Amino acid sequence: MSISVVINTLNDEKNIKKAIESCQWADEIIVCDMHSEDDTVKFAKELGAKVVMHKRMDFVEPARNFAVSKASGEWILILDPDEEIPETLNEKLIQIAKKMKQIDYVKIPRKNIIFGKWMEASMWWPDLNVRFFKKGTVNWNNKIHRPPQVNGEGLDLEAKEELAIIHHNYQSIGQFIER
Repeated sequence: MSISVVINTLNDEKNIKKAIESCQWADEIIVCDMHSEDDTVKFAKELGAKVVMHKRMDFVEPARNFAVSKASGEWILILDPDEEIPETLNEKLIQIAKKMKQIDYVKIPRKNIIFGKWMEASMWWPDLNVRFFKKGTVNWNNKIHRPPQVNGEGLDLEAKEELAIIHHNYQSIGQFIER
């Protein structure tokens, strides 16, 4: 049983360190960069990630599929560069990969931090997303912000803070308006 973490990036030097450091328990960390113009790739390499390049696109889904194809792990964890994994969640994911042979993919809650505060209301929690899966069971469409296509048996993790991906979403009102 091996686990690969896949992180897609574009000009994420401010975020990438925290994301990679939270995944040092994984067997492999792959950063798929879309030709950043900052030090994202340099920082990723310094932190031991394997870096692959993908042409720049307006959305991440095709690059995500490409990055997953480069992963060697039996299990894949998808992480955005502005996210991190708490230790309690990594322990749970390792347990699932080792012991729950019938499970093919896992929906993980996300703890969205907006303007420095956890948003527990207004559909921001538990924000379940397919983020952990056996290689070959999940594929993203070439359309922006669509859930992936899944095959097999799924599991929804409990909506508990300790089992959630921490998503450092909007840091400022300007960033919120821009997106």
